[in-house]
Amino acid sequence: MDELSKLFQDLMAFAAVVDAGGFNAAGARFGVPPSRLSRSVAALERNLGVQLLVRTSRRFTVTDLGWRTYEDAVSVRTQLQGAAAAASDSRGEPSGTLRVLCPMALASALIGRIAIAFMARHARVKIVIESTDGRSRPFMAPADLAIQPSLQPLRDSSMVARRLAQTRYVIVSAPGLEHGIPRDPGPADFPCFPAVGWTFFPDPAHWTLQHSRHGQHEIAVDVRFSTDNLLLVREAALAGVGAAQLPYALCRQDIEEGRLRVIAPDWAAPQVGIYVLYPSRRGLTLAGRRFIEALEEGMVTLESGTR
Repeated sequence: MDELSKLFQDLMAFAAVVDAGGFNAAGARFGVPPSRLSRSVAALERNLGVQLLVRTSRRFTVTDLGWRTYEDAVSVRTQLQGAAAAASDSRGEPSGTLRVLCPMALASALIGRIAIAFMARHARVKIVIESTDGRSRPFMAPADLAIQPSLQPLRDSSMVARRLAQTRYVIVSAPGLEHGIPRDPGPADFPCFPAVGWTFFPDPAHWTLQHSRHGQHEIAVDVRFSTDNLLLVREAALAGVGAAQLPYALCRQDIEEGRLRVIAPDWAAPQVGIYVLYPSRRGLTLAGRRFIEALEEGMVTLESGTR
C-alpha cells in the first residue's frame, strides 16, 4: 500500500471513529477490529504531527484540530461517494449502501418491510437501518436518510424534509379499563385514568385532545409507565397498564381482534407527521431517490388506515 492510500485509509478510520463516538462502536458498525482503528488513528496523528483525540480510560474528546481534520475527512468521503454514485447513476441502476436512521417502532412496523422489498427488486443495493427514539438530532451518525416523526412541519436549511404521511393517533386501552370513561365525554368529564406515557409528546401526563364540537383541551392522566419506545407503549397498553395514545396503523389489528378498545372515539390525539430528511449539502444517489419513492408508495398503506 502506497503512502497516499495509507493516509486515506487512516483518515477514513478516524472519521468512522468520530462518527460512531468510540472505537468499539465504530468497530461494531463497520466490522473492523477496534484495535485496528486505534492503530490507524495513531498513525494518522503521527503522519500529521498533531493530536486529534484526547483519550481517557473510558472515552475520548476531539481536539480543535481533530474537528477540522474530521470535517476535511467527511468532505473527502462525500466527494468519493458522489463520484461513485454518479458512475452508478449513469448506468441507470440503483446500487451502493444506504444508511437510514429510523425510529424503532416505524422500522419494525413498516420501514423494515419496505427496505426488504426494495432490496429484493434492486440486488445491487444494501440498506443499513439504525434505530432512533424519533427525537434524536438527525445525522449525528453517518446516514443518507433519516425518518423522523414530528408534531410540527420540519424546516431546516441544512436539510431537505419531505412529508411521507400524516398519521392519526387514537386513545386505546385493554378491555375493562375503559369502564368509567363516558363514550363521548365533555372536557370536564374525563376521570384521571391510568395511562401509558410516550415521552415523544411534550408532557406525557397531560394529553392534548381535539373534539369537533368542544375544540382543543388538555386532560390530566395518571401515568403509570412512560417510555420513548412506541412499541413498549403498545405492549404496556395490551398488558392493561393503562390507556395509551397510539397510531391507528400500529394498533388497528389489536382493535379489530378485540385486544384493545378505542376510548372516547370522538376525541382525537394530535396527528404526527412522518418525514424523510436528507442533507441538502449533497445530492441523493439514485438508490436514495428510488428508496424515497418506495417509502412514499409504502406510506399509502399507512395513510389509508388512518383516515
